[in-house]
Amino acid sequence: MKKPQPDLLFLQQRLATLQRVSSFVLYIPNLHHLLELIMEESKDILNAEASSLLLYDPKKKALFFEVARGAKGDKVKRLRLKLGQGIAGLCAQERRVVNVPDVRKNSHFYALADRKSHFQTKSILAVPLLWKRKLLGVLEVLNKRGEKAFDSSDEELMEIIASQAALAIENAYLYRENLRKAHFSGVGQTMLSLSHDIKNILNGLMGGMSLVDEGMKRGEKENLEVGWNMVKRNVERISDLILDMLNFTTRKKPLYQKVNLPDFLESVAKIYQERVKEKNGSLLVEADTSLTDVYFDYQGMERVLVNLLSNAWEAIPASGGKIILSSRRAGENGWFEILVTDNGCGIPRDKINKVFEVFYTTKGHKGTGLGLPVAKKIVGEHRGKIKVESTVGQGTTFVITLPTRPPDETPDN
Repeated sequence: MKKPQPDLLFLQQRLATLQRVSSFVLYIPNLHHLLELIMEESKDILNAEASSLLLYDPKKKALFFEVARGAKGDKVKRLRLKLGQGIAGLCAQERRVVNVPDVRKNSHFYALADRKSHFQTKSILAVPLLWKRKLLGVLEVLNKRGEKAFDSSDEELMEIIASQAALAIENAYLYRENLRKAHFSGVGQTMLSLSHDIKNILNGLMGGMSLVDEGMKRGEKENLEVGWNMVKRNVERISDLILDMLNFTTRKKPLYQKVNLPDFLESVAKIYQERVKEKNGSLLVEADTSLTDVYFDYQGMERVLVNLLSNAWEAIPASGGKIILSSRRAGENGWFEILVTDNGCGIPRDKINKVFEVFYTTKGHKGTGLGLPVAKKIVGEHRGKIKVESTVGQGTTFVITLPTRPPDETPDN
């Protein structure tokens, strides 16, 4: 049997890392436990002697050691670093990966941490924790075992860990803030209800990993492709879940920008084209070409349509399904509409008024009940409206009504 090629071995390592760090989302309600898990996984995955996590305080413009793993880690937890101070401070200030194979030859090395902990640092790999350009902190691993230096492969693995860690930390902050302000008092119970969905996602990741492993060992391309697609799909699902939670638990003023509406609809449709083809269905764009320049928050409205397309995709049959993404003018008063229409199972009349309720879902284990409430919230932030029309056995249409220009420039509808 041929040994797997180095690039396949590294692919397998990346998949294993992704599968392990995807579990971070389960620990959002307990920030300290979450940070400890991130550190433990970082240390183990990178085969390092110790690890630490520094959180950033934007008011004091300083980093502090929230968690330090290893035999002497507790000794450094009270230290503070200014931006630019130490390897971590440099990493935070420049917002880039910093790999120092020999700290004795680096002028940024902060020796006080070693003196406090009686730990001898030889090498450091630091990566910034960033969420949408917002600095959350710095993740470090110290001293790769075997007297080796951290290499480019280690840097890539650390960036995978950091991206998932930043998502989870930002969500943990929002969770804690909303509990404290009592704006979202049911979050604790909500997390329990979501845990089932999260576990299903993780099971999907592990199933995909198993197929990838089997494909690599036996050289079976089919298993490799199927497994990799399972991994990608479940990473998308957990990413969508986190984005919906972030969107729903924060108030956001739309960042209005000029958008070519037909081009925007085509761009959003591409996200779901391949998924619709999996059901032997079609996704068509029917844009009003006379309606081009409109104003809205691009990312926000993209999230709205992705959630509506996801809802439509779940509803259409296994074969012959059809989704239409269209636009049209709404009267002569500076408003327009975006419609998402499917020929799926439809929504019963006694349930249609509940679809925008938080955590209400008709999809069983396939849905979290956040997608449509998030869509309604974002549309509302644009001072728009969203409604649903449906007939059981025939299909459903969601209609979004928005001003063509920012609300302060738009007459009332």
